[in-house]
Amino acid sequence: MGEPAFGVLGALRVRVDGAPVRIGGPKPRAVLATLLLQPGGFVSLDLLTEVLWPGGAPRSAVANVRTYVRTLRQALSAAGVVTDGLRTEASGYAFDVGPGDLDLLLFEERLERARAEREEGDDAAALRCYESALGLWRGSVLQDVPSSVVWDPAIARIEGLRSVAVDECLEVRLRLGDYASLVADLRSRLTEDPLREDLWRMVVQALHDSGRTTEARSAYAEAERIIAAELGIEPSAPLRAMGEEVNGYAGRRRTAGPGSVCQLPMDVPDFTGRADEIALLERLLSAAGRQPVVAVVSGPPGSGKSTLAVHVAHRVRESFPDGQLFVDLGGTSEHPREPADVLAEMLRGLGVIDSTIPAEMGERAALLRSRLAQRRFLIVLDDAAVSSQVRPLLPGTGGSAVLVSSRRRMPGLPAHHSPLGVMDRDDARALFGAIVGADRLRRGGADVDRVIAACGSLPLAVRIAGARLANRPGWTVGALADSLHDERGRLDRLQAGEMEVRASAELSYRQLPEPAMRVFRAFGQLADVAVAGWTAAVVTGRTDEASAALETLLDEHLVELVGTDRVGLQRYRMHNLLRCYARELAEADGREERNRQQLLVTDALIGLARTANSAMPNRFLGVLGEPVPLTGPEAALAETVRARPVEWFESERRLLVGAVGAAVRLGETGRAADLAIEMASFFDMRGYYGDWRSTHQLVLEAMPEQSCVRAAALLRNIGQLHLYQDRYAEALACFDRSREIFAGLGHLPGEAVAAAGVGSVHRVVDDLDAALDAFVDALRAFGKAGDRHGEAVAHNAIASVWLERKDPEAAAGWLDGALELSREVGDRHREAQVRRRIAELHELRGEPDVAQAELERALGIFDDLADTHCAAYVQQSIGELCLRQGNAREASALLTGALAVQQQLGDRRAEARVACLLGELHHATGRDQTARRYFHRSLSTWRRLDARDQAELVDAKLRSLR
Repeated sequence: MGEPAFGVLGALRVRVDGAPVRIGGPKPRAVLATLLLQPGGFVSLDLLTEVLWPGGAPRSAVANVRTYVRTLRQALSAAGVVTDGLRTEASGYAFDVGPGDLDLLLFEERLERARAEREEGDDAAALRCYESALGLWRGSVLQDVPSSVVWDPAIARIEGLRSVAVDECLEVRLRLGDYASLVADLRSRLTEDPLREDLWRMVVQALHDSGRTTEARSAYAEAERIIAAELGIEPSAPLRAMGEEVNGYAGRRRTAGPGSVCQLPMDVPDFTGRADEIALLERLLSAAGRQPVVAVVSGPPGSGKSTLAVHVAHRVRESFPDGQLFVDLGGTSEHPREPADVLAEMLRGLGVIDSTIPAEMGERAALLRSRLAQRRFLIVLDDAAVSSQVRPLLPGTGGSAVLVSSRRRMPGLPAHHSPLGVMDRDDARALFGAIVGADRLRRGGADVDRVIAACGSLPLAVRIAGARLANRPGWTVGALADSLHDERGRLDRLQAGEMEVRASAELSYRQLPEPAMRVFRAFGQLADVAVAGWTAAVVTGRTDEASAALETLLDEHLVELVGTDRVGLQRYRMHNLLRCYARELAEADGREERNRQQLLVTDALIGLARTANSAMPNRFLGVLGEPVPLTGPEAALAETVRARPVEWFESERRLLVGAVGAAVRLGETGRAADLAIEMASFFDMRGYYGDWRSTHQLVLEAMPEQSCVRAAALLRNIGQLHLYQDRYAEALACFDRSREIFAGLGHLPGEAVAAAGVGSVHRVVDDLDAALDAFVDALRAFGKAGDRHGEAVAHNAIASVWLERKDPEAAAGWLDGALELSREVGDRHREAQVRRRIAELHELRGEPDVAQAELERALGIFDDLADTHCAAYVQQSIGELCLRQGNAREASALLTGALAVQQQLGDRRAEARVACLLGELHHATGRDQTARRYFHRSLSTWRRLDARDQAELVDAKLRSLR
């Protein structure tokens, strides 16, 4: 196998056929590095901006990022690297790289193979695979690229994999008897971390097995001395056992005496998953030495905190030979236990008789600290209520450790905090399989994932679901999944014996203050999306109260903070099972109250959407409502929304779409229509065609009568979507109906907009006379309505007809008018559209350089406005121009980028055309295999569109290559 084309395991490297490829300046290199660290994963523009300008981005950051990506495409294409995998998405990029093309993926693949060989018992084959994997490393990750904090998690993961691989390779070499060089390599590793007991064990074993017994004894003594000096503890059991073997006698181990105590409950026999959390807690607790260690595990109801705490406690028992204490603090009961009573119980466990236990809590705490000072105990404090309940129970010095579990965060404790969330899908599947059995897990197939999804990967819910199935031999996994499908009955089905998800959630809910209870219930009204805090304020009507309530819910792990959105607002999400419980509580408030709260949110969204639309960088030709002053808690967002309207729409998109459906279900089709119409401008700019169609069709079908302004606006918008996606008959029908309704109502602006849509359809299908008539009608109506923006649109549209007729002089005057009007109304988006037409004019005049300059100006505007959709079309135009001028390198980079965007937007006609152009380009440059691939792609797309003439032309080009 040849070397991979891309390399991050050392200096950033790109090679083709062994020759290095120069990527350019530091910014394009940083972009490539970021994409390669997440191969195939989405990388947002925001993240790239943070990488490139960590101290603060310039205003032109988005445009600059797009320029760097184009530079990257150009460099890769010029070197012969096929860049189809470099995909442009709505607000970012992704780079699909094959395992053999990136050293990181190849390393992971070879490491998996090595582990498989090791599990099969073939150590020789495993060693070859380990060495092959580690041989890919040329230094530290991206060592020649300026570092970024954004990369830290990915780099830490990759470096961690390497470290683990090195350790596993050392173990294999030890089993194979590779003693001579192994000891030196192990010593080298120990210089980096002298407290690694596993490495000391291997050093001692390697020396002993190779007959160097004296050196082995000396190495064990050195390990024992270092661990005692640094941690104040004895070596772990495996290292002590090795010491006993090389010394020929029982080591100085202090075993648990007959008076030692172990109060730990039984460990669950089917404990599954949580490997990372277990490793972290074991490492923390085992580090107790000169000073005690406190670790707090906190998480939402049902996340398995107590089960994890008991499991870890059993695993680290040997590190605490004096004993293990376990106390249930009753934090979720109606009466959490008093620290004084708990202290008395703990002192009894330590052997203090009742008559000598002090009466005062402070004295009891002092006696506990004294008893623990010279001993190594593990103390598990389960279900803690608050920090003040735990603090008196902590040791002051010595080698003891404390493991606390709680539903609340406890920042006031001097502790290591380990938040516990839901399980990952694979661990949840494994837990389910451990309960129901491997055969039923295997037979369940995809239905198992449906069960896991219904349980939200919450361990308690998965355990209950598994128990229900295990107790019903006649059930299938599919039947269980079907029973859990409906959210409204899900909690009733997630109970088995004493285990119940609803009861677990209720324990936390009933301890909340009233404002937090109201906000908790409000989440039952919202869709399963992350929401900003302002939505809770709208529901409750009290901004300050809502903010404090959210903090309480965070502390109780009843909501989670999922990050900050694009306008700087924190966003919160509730687990779907907790949301089911919140919905049950909200339903108890009564239908009238629920509807009132839902409409408050809907009205706030309509008001904010109109505020955003008034400041949008593009003016969509829909019919929009006028902004009105905001009066509720949402009023505090007005300036933020006006300053960053696109980002606000992006942040709230799922909530907005969900609110349309909710309004329809309440019978509020007017509100639903207003919201859908307000979103069309954003959907158009970002290419969210699925949301566009679903919202508009849903509202239109729900309308009792379809002859009002709202219905006409919805039809007009749907017509535009049909036009974008090549459904010309449907588009014309929608535009005609919309125009008819607007005319009947005497609504001139709407009639003009619909007429412009009619003209666009006629122009695309090459009925230029009809197109010109419709555009002239639109211009006349816009003029009567006093809509200067609409007049600019009509001027540009009329010019487009003359350009289609190859008459640049007839188009020139209309374009001059369109440009002047666009500037007059301050519409940069329309100005860019006009400049794209002006470029066509100059090319028709035989002025390609002037044409390209106009296209570059248009592209710069679209980049500044972050309009990926329109930028792709301009990029396509520049690419076609370069191709016609013989500049194949530039054309390839531009057309490849445009193709990726058009595929994502679903513009199949543009996709087919660009794929054909790329086929012609690669054929002209001698890359016939690549040309065939693009021609096949173009041909299949044209055939799906039933465009027979274009399909036949592409088919002829394909046949000429055979």
